[in-house]
Amino acid sequence: MSILIVDDSALVRRMLREMLAQIEGAEVVGEFESPAPAIESIRSHPPDIVLLDIQLANGSGLEVLRAVRTEHPGVKVMVFTNFAEPVYRKRCLEAGAYAFYDKKSDLHLLRQSLHGLASAARVESGDVEVNHQRPWPETGNMGQRS
Repeated sequence: MSILIVDDSALVRRMLREMLAQIEGAEVVGEFESPAPAIESIRSHPPDIVLLDIQLANGSGLEVLRAVRTEHPGVKVMVFTNFAEPVYRKRCLEAGAYAFYDKKSDLHLLRQSLHGLASAARVESGDVEVNHQRPWPETGNMGQRS
């Protein structure tokens, strides 16, 4: 599962990178602090997921979100920001964000979501063997009277 990090804080990018290193199947494919190079990277190599802050150097994360939704609607954009007021949450979700997380309180929720998405991606790709056997034996006339 390829992940692009777009955040103006080098400290936050490092923290996210370290967290993602602990999630099997997650691979950071790039990091950006401003919208223009992030959008260009997404255009040329769309990741599975974009972790996006609203406040960026030289612009807004909403620019990135809108570009992704328009050009690559299958890419999941997960907003992770200190601007967690309801107005920002509403704007981001209406613009097509897959999820919205508050940096002050939702790191654990973000980690859980990413872990779940990585697990699902591993199953989908065949990296994880799934037991497709039925949990009970077949009974041809179960519930029928003789």
